Amino acid sequence: MRDIWPDNDMTAVVLHAPNDLRVEKVPMPQAAAGQLLLQVHACGICGSDLRYLAGENPWAKHTLGFEPANPPDMILGHEVAGTVIENGRTRRVGVLSFRTCGHCHYCRTGRANLCPETAHLGHGAGWEGQNAGGMAEYCPVWTEHLFDLPDWLSFEEATFLDGLGVAVHAVRCAGTISGQPVLVQGAGPIGLSIAQVAMAWGAEPVAITDIYDAALECARKLKLGPCLNVAGADDREVGADLARASGETGFVAVFDTTGSLEAQAQGLAALDRGGTMIAMAGIADGLTLTQASLAGERRLMTASNNFPDDFATGLELLVTGQVQVKPMITHIYSLQDAVQAFGTASNKQKTDAIKVVLIP
Repeated sequence: MRDIWPDNDMTAVVLHAPNDLRVEKVPMPQAAAGQLLLQVHACGICGSDLRYLAGENPWAKHTLGFEPANPPDMILGHEVAGTVIENGRTRRVGVLSFRTCGHCHYCRTGRANLCPETAHLGHGAGWEGQNAGGMAEYCPVWTEHLFDLPDWLSFEEATFLDGLGVAVHAVRCAGTISGQPVLVQGAGPIGLSIAQVAMAWGAEPVAITDIYDAALECARKLKLGPCLNVAGADDREVGADLARASGETGFVAVFDTTGSLEAQAQGLAALDRGGTMIAMAGIADGLTLTQASLAGERRLMTASNNFPDDFATGLELLVTGQVQVKPMITHIYSLQDAVQAFGTASNKQKTDAIKVVLIP
């Protein structure tokens, strides 16, 4: 463990502009009222981090419906775990990385996950001055959003809790799935987390599609399936394979984590009457809806963020072994090697990366 009395500067991963990512010294953050200073022990690279690197603003796009420009000099990272010192005691914690305002229309009507005034670690939202994030030696965190970790759970595993909360929320949005077939498109960390939550809550079977063999092999290790590689397959072939996977009934829930136009069209075609398709990465530009697409009370929706209860449920699923995350951790880098780590995460077709984790 590093010195608990930090110097005035620390090392952080700073996004200055699109494709301008640097590891450099920045001022040590100060914990405001209601916050503690987290000593970061692990931070995952999320797909949204890669989109920030490319110049997108995925949080605003998928929550607010528009993309404001990102602030300069963002410290990235929201999949974070580490230790805090509170009342003289060291706590190992996972971190719910955002805080809503509590007084807007959405917060007052039980939809805080849609709050436009959200302050969010690593997303450039809600901060004055340099935007705080988890890809750093230290990070300010909100005291009410810290969740104690058992000693046996590694910090690397705990970085999955952010995405697991998102997965729990998404599966809850789908409604009743117990005993019903479910399809997850994309076997990345979010897709594999959704699939495991669905399986834990009784969905059967839980089919997975992807275009990378390494991702599908990980899905098989997690006892998910059938696992279908749809690379190069035409819609008719994919449709026949998905029909067989659903038992010829169609799927009660389809979760698309790819954002691909082709995948979403295939997912809609595989949806059963009364089923729900949830586009985790937003609705693909150019998606065509026919009369048949949503006939029979089919639904197409997005899922945004999660609630504290979803985060707590994800932690329970992880601690009880109903969700496994170790097989997804393919690469671990030091914080100093963050630029190389982002390169690995961005080129999964060559590196077979699923989850890349940074260790300060």
